[in-house]
Amino acid sequence: MQTNYLKSVSPFKKGTKLYSIIKLKCPRCQEGNLFLVRNPYNLKMFDKMPDKCSVCGEDFIRESGFYWGAMMISHATTTLLAVIIHLVVYTFYGWEIAPNLIAIITIFIILLPIIFRSSRAIWINFFVSYDPDFKEKTNKTM
Repeated sequence: MQTNYLKSVSPFKKGTKLYSIIKLKCPRCQEGNLFLVRNPYNLKMFDKMPDKCSVCGEDFIRESGFYWGAMMISHATTTLLAVIIHLVVYTFYGWEIAPNLIAIITIFIILLPIIFRSSRAIWINFFVSYDPDFKEKTNKTM
């Protein structure tokens, strides 16, 4: 009985913001993809987003400069990561600058596409909520 309760309140199930952010799905229908290519390490396409959701038609390019706010999320994420990396490196090497810089730069280069995409997903989820009845509403307007 307890496993059913845990399953029903999982923050990772469809309908939650966390599901949309982790899966990089449209925040409105949580079915369409936020990015054209699933692989974040396809460096020619890692930042390309469709103009609208292929499933529900939600506008991903809400206004010019909309994703500038995602840069603040990215900045906060990288700052937190830098502190964590520094603390880990500090325990092994102390205050030496070279190991800190090498570790931070290497990890940031590796995580750049993931941080970029997740920051955009977090930002659009601030403004768009999950709507399980989007199909019924779009059919009524037609």
